Amino acid sequence: MPLSSHHRLSGTLPYAVALTAVAGFADTHVFLFLTRVFIANMSGNLVLFGIALGEGRWTPSARFLTAIVAFVVGIGVASLVHDRRRRAGKRLRPDVLLAVEAGLLTFVFLWAYLVRGDEEGARIVVYPVLVAGAFAMGMQNASLLRVGAVAVATTYASGSVARFGSEGALALGATDATEASPHLRAVRVLGALIVAYVAGAAVAAFLGRSPGWLLVPIAALLVIAVLNHRRLERIEAARMSGEVDPDPERGWTHPASDP
Repeated sequence: MPLSSHHRLSGTLPYAVALTAVAGFADTHVFLFLTRVFIANMSGNLVLFGIALGEGRWTPSARFLTAIVAFVVGIGVASLVHDRRRRAGKRLRPDVLLAVEAGLLTFVFLWAYLVRGDEEGARIVVYPVLVAGAFAMGMQNASLLRVGAVAVATTYASGSVARFGSEGALALGATDATEASPHLRAVRVLGALIVAYVAGAAVAAFLGRSPGWLLVPIAALLVIAVLNHRRLERIEAARMSGEVDPDPERGWTHPASDP
C-alpha cells in the first residue's frame, strides 16, 4: 500500500489544526525575531531565494537555500522512517516524529536564548536555527498526511488556499447534496487549516521577540504527541478486534485495508 494512504498518517481535524497553528507560530517567531527566513513556509523562501539571487545578495541566498534543503531532508528522513517501518510490518509512529520535532525546537529555543542581544550572536544564530527548525518542520509535514479523505499539509498554507478555491467551486457547481458533500468537507478542513496558520502567526507576532515564547509551540507539540500516541493505541486496539470507525475524519480504516 502506498505510504500516503496509510491510515496511521491520518488524523482528526483538531489535531491538524493544532499542528498548523504550531507551524504558523514557529515560522513567524523565527522570521520576525531571529532571521528573515521561514522555517516552514518554503514557498516564501523560494520566492525570496530567487529575488536574492537576482539581486546578487549571496548571504541571504545561502540562508534561504539552507532552510529549503533542511526542510526537504527533514521530510525525506521522516518519510523514509515511515516506509522502513511499513515494510517491516511495524506500526508507524508519527507521535515519535512530533516528540523529536519538539526536541529540535527546544534546541532552537536554547540556542536563541544563549546568543540573544548580541550582533555577532545574531549572525551565529542563523544557521543552527535554520537547520534544526526547517528540519523539524519537514518532519512535521510527514507526520500527518490526511484528515479523513482530505490530503493536508500542516506547515504551509499556499496549497490549502489553492485547493480551498478549487473545492469551493466544485461544491458550488455540484448538482446535488451527495455530489457536493466531499467538496464541502474539504472546504471545511482546508479553511480551518488556513485560519489556524494565520492565527498562529498572529499570536507569535503579538507576543513579541522573547525566545521564551518558543516554549509555546514546544509544549503544544509535546501535548499533541502524547494525545496522538493514545489515539494510535486506540486505533491499534480497534484494528486487532476488527472494529471499524464510521467517522472518516478520525482516520480509522478497516483492518483489511492494511498491507
